[in-house]
Amino acid sequence: MSDLIIYGYKTKTGNKIGKFKLQLNPIAIKISRGTQNQKQDDKKDASGNSTESTTAKFQPAKIDFKFTLDKTGVVNKEINSKNLSSIALQDEIKNLEDVTVKPNASTHKNPYVALKWGSTFKWFNYGQVTALSYQFTFFDRSGNPLRADVEIKIEEIEGSSAMRNFQSPDITKMPLINDKDNLVKFSIDHYDDKNYYIRIADYNNLASIRDMKNGNKIILPPLRK
Repeated sequence: MSDLIIYGYKTKTGNKIGKFKLQLNPIAIKISRGTQNQKQDDKKDASGNSTESTTAKFQPAKIDFKFTLDKTGVVNKEINSKNLSSIALQDEIKNLEDVTVKPNASTHKNPYVALKWGSTFKWFNYGQVTALSYQFTFFDRSGNPLRADVEIKIEEIEGSSAMRNFQSPDITKMPLINDKDNLVKFSIDHYDDKNYYIRIADYNNLASIRDMKNGNKIILPPLRK
């Protein structure tokens, strides 16, 4: 069974911050949209009759779901792809906050998020978290939290579909190189593995892993482990 993953991005066109993989998938997901249209200024025709009209307005989806993080040992499953014995629950809550609500240091904006779980969010745009709350419900004798119930609310933003960031690794991509890009970053962002940077360099005939020019395109082919 696949797990719901929350991806965080610096901008609504990409530049991934990180991801958070749920330990237990939500039982229910609430999605709602409004139906209000944009009202135009009232106008009158030559006879003095109103010609008021409306235009279609983007109706953002509002997504709301709850999930549990459990380090008591009752659930024998990793939290955010990490072994239970190697983590502190409060640290993973902070990681979730970093991906979803911590403002970017340079833009001072909250992260843009995208959700992936089967085809559930296939046609949704990027969103931003409007509320993140959690309640610690179980502790060890030292006062360390062992279980948390989490609720997250996300509002979709107008723009391109987030699904473009989930394209199959079997598709060759040719992104533009920006100032702060490097091969390790491309490897992590497009293959979810930093260890592909040497193969990317070989494919693009780069003499050095830093031998990239701003504004050029880099080829990211299908790669297999």
